[in-house]
Amino acid sequence: MNLNHLGNLAMGRVEHRVGLLLVLVAAIALGAEPAAPTVTVAPASVVDHAPVELLPGTVRADRSVVLMARVSGVVNKINAVPGTQVAAGTVLVELDAQELSARRDQAVAVAAQAAADLARAQQLVATQVVTRADFDAARARSTAAAAAVVEADILVGYTKITAPFAGMVIRRHAETGDLLSPGRPVIALEDPATLRLEVSVPESLAGGIALGATFKVRIGEVAVDAPVVEITPAADPVSRSVLIKAALPGDEPRLRSGQFGRLALPVAGRPLLVVPTAALVQRGQLDAVFVVAEGIAHLRLVRLGGPLEGNTAIRAGLVPGDRVVVSGGGGLVDGQAVNVAAP
Repeated sequence: MNLNHLGNLAMGRVEHRVGLLLVLVAAIALGAEPAAPTVTVAPASVVDHAPVELLPGTVRADRSVVLMARVSGVVNKINAVPGTQVAAGTVLVELDAQELSARRDQAVAVAAQAAADLARAQQLVATQVVTRADFDAARARSTAAAAAVVEADILVGYTKITAPFAGMVIRRHAETGDLLSPGRPVIALEDPATLRLEVSVPESLAGGIALGATFKVRIGEVAVDAPVVEITPAADPVSRSVLIKAALPGDEPRLRSGQFGRLALPVAGRPLLVVPTAALVQRGQLDAVFVVAEGIAHLRLVRLGGPLEGNTAIRAGLVPGDRVVVSGGGGLVDGQAVNVAAP
């Protein structure tokens, strides 16, 4: 092998290695500088926000009553079905009145005899056949007998329990055949036209509430404007709150006493820094956004506030005017170059 052949062989190997090196350098260059993605950005902006406190409350009828037995007796008849409307004066419960009726009849007979004795004494006292003292005693007996009749009539009347006002039967606590004693609950009645949402308002917020003020109220699927019709003048010393009552519409069939509701009470407004909710990204358990400055996307950790109509409040991590990536940022890494789409 001559020297020329050895030289050509060495030169070929060098050229081959140089070619491989150029290919490797080009590959590294391509991997280090990927094509910059195009993203859409939006500025972090300050908005005036008038927040509300959602205060829980309970629906109750302002006009309600639990009817109780006033005399002992067996229930003969009940005309009260829960959920039905009744008119004022409707007889809801009838008790067995035989014993009380017999006592009344006896009182009527005694009163009649006493009245006759008084009439006779009045005739005889004029002729001095009967002394004035005997006449006065006869008059006292007649008066007491008449009072006994009135009392007997009242007791007989208690055997019929009537509705004191027009309303709805909520529940009944007795059935036909039950033996009732005085003071036992029998029927619960309420007027659905007087429904109120009762809310305990913290002392710090109660000062701004006035009678007649109207607030947004939500009860289940029902959303209404409810005026304040009552404010308790004294605060509860335990809960440090004031009870208010907001009137609810009486013609809304979906409202019932006992339901849970919320009253939206506006509180003092304050400026909030917000960004579109679409700009938020998660990094583990942390919240972050990508802020674009001079064509570079910087990952910025943020502390969030609450949602606000498609935006999210930012408590810390941004300043007004920061441009955050809202779309096209899938797969972005901190420090990556980006192209910003034209608005």
